Amino acid sequence: MTSPTGTIRLYRPDPGSIRESKRCGRATFSVHPVSTNRIRIAACGDVDAVNGRALGHYVEAHTGASQQLILDLRAVDFFGTAGFTALYYISVQSTRRDVDWMLVGSPPVRRLLGICDTNGELPLCSDVDLAIARLNQVAQYRRRIASAG
Repeated sequence: MTSPTGTIRLYRPDPGSIRESKRCGRATFSVHPVSTNRIRIAACGDVDAVNGRALGHYVEAHTGASQQLILDLRAVDFFGTAGFTALYYISVQSTRRDVDWMLVGSPPVRRLLGICDTNGELPLCSDVDLAIARLNQVAQYRRRIASAG
């Protein structure tokens, strides 16, 4: 007797089943394509213990097909330690998937990163234009390495 075979997703949902926007607690997450290989994921509202993990999973689910990510947290009014944990998770997942990413944060986000990320490990940018410029530099660097190797 043969059984049907297929893909079983253990750690992330099927990207086709995910809505463009998701409300979770007092925050809303949305994804916006910027180009064929770059997306911008925005969060607005409060990122706290209720939805910090959901933010990490939302970003993970939407970065499967892109090479670059801008995480736009400019509209975040409150950013708790669960949000920082989500950023760490996003950083690890992006590294594993070879996704370059930049973070644009509101004053509450920057305040918490000033406390929890004193070494500046997370790729924080002051605005979206700077994030785009840095991602363009990274893409250019990767192309040079690929053509040399």
